[in-house]
Amino acid sequence: MRVFVLNDYGFISGGAAQVAISSLNGLADAGVDVTFISSVGPIDPDIRRDRIRIVNFGFHDLLENPSRIEASVRGIWDSRCADQLRELLDGCDPSETIIHLHAWVKSLSSSVAQVAMSLGFKVVCTLHDYFSICPNGGLYNFPQQRPCLLRPMSFRCVASNCDSRSYAQKLWRVGRQVVQDKVGGIPSRLKYFITVSDYSESLLRPWLPSAAKFYRVRNPVEIKRTDPATVGGNSAFTFIGRISVEKGPDVFAAGAGLASVRAVFVGSGPRQESLVSINASVKLQGWRDRAGVIQAIQESRALVFPSLLHETQGLVVLEAAALGVPAIVSDACAAKEAIIDGETGLLFRSGDVSDLSTKLKLLNRDPELAARLGARAYERYWSAPSTIEIHTAQLIACYGEILGSSE
Repeated sequence: MRVFVLNDYGFISGGAAQVAISSLNGLADAGVDVTFISSVGPIDPDIRRDRIRIVNFGFHDLLENPSRIEASVRGIWDSRCADQLRELLDGCDPSETIIHLHAWVKSLSSSVAQVAMSLGFKVVCTLHDYFSICPNGGLYNFPQQRPCLLRPMSFRCVASNCDSRSYAQKLWRVGRQVVQDKVGGIPSRLKYFITVSDYSESLLRPWLPSAAKFYRVRNPVEIKRTDPATVGGNSAFTFIGRISVEKGPDVFAAGAGLASVRAVFVGSGPRQESLVSINASVKLQGWRDRAGVIQAIQESRALVFPSLLHETQGLVVLEAAALGVPAIVSDACAAKEAIIDGETGLLFRSGDVSDLSTKLKLLNRDPELAARLGARAYERYWSAPSTIEIHTAQLIACYGEILGSSE
């Protein structure tokens, strides 16, 4: 078995890259011949270069490209990436080689899927987001700050100014979506998809090819089992992730202010400076490395996941559970699947500052309840952990079934 793993970034830039990169060492350890192809560097230092073939094209991502015209063109279709992938696949046997596509909209473009399929290779795509069907990738109306209920790429969708930047940007994304589908074959010609939650699959499946096969592979949680955190003795309620409005930081800051609890934000983004005007007591820690993130979780009374987006999973909620820390989660996102309300964490009404404040007050004044929720979350997670070994085994089984398929 030979696997080519494709991702926009060669370093951990978000959830998709984290999963793609985490899988590499596990596959190599299992004896799989694995090649990691990315467009934007640098390369993550934890990838075992002695066992994994690494190819980085050295191109810009769309936002960092000094030429806006070039970024606009190559963001829709990057023939350079297609040509380089074609050369890399030369001599490979499609009957024993699989292409695993993680993220492509920031630099690679759908050209890589098209060239792989045109050469007869089977491509499996992990659906880390909604870019396969939705122009802005979130099934979300950013100006209105609410989930979008329109049929993707319908007339009403195209006419809707749902983009986070401008309607002109939305129209560019629509053009990209047309090329991606009609020329690149995403999702129209893809036959194999990996989903990460029931929630996201239920939103995606109606708009994907009816004959497609779906596989469930758990995203890996790279946390070693230790004693659970002593959450009852902690006072911080912590947000971890990109600090942008759709992730709900404003909701958390306002809710924490009403509840008079200590709010900590780990991450950065366009809303970080504005949070102080909502709640002057918030603590902004900025981005932290992996060890720093784990430490921040362990020092929390609870993780707060207030996202207004659908999300596809919300991996940090599982990471918190693995450390024995309960989570307070929006009830309108995929991360709610990781919570048994009142048993392993708490759910609150999405976007409702008052309801979130009530939940924050509850755990703030009752450390024993927080400890019980954290202990139960810990027990539940470790009864069926999402380890890299399980992730790798599920991936290999998925690859084997796809390569053995006659379709």
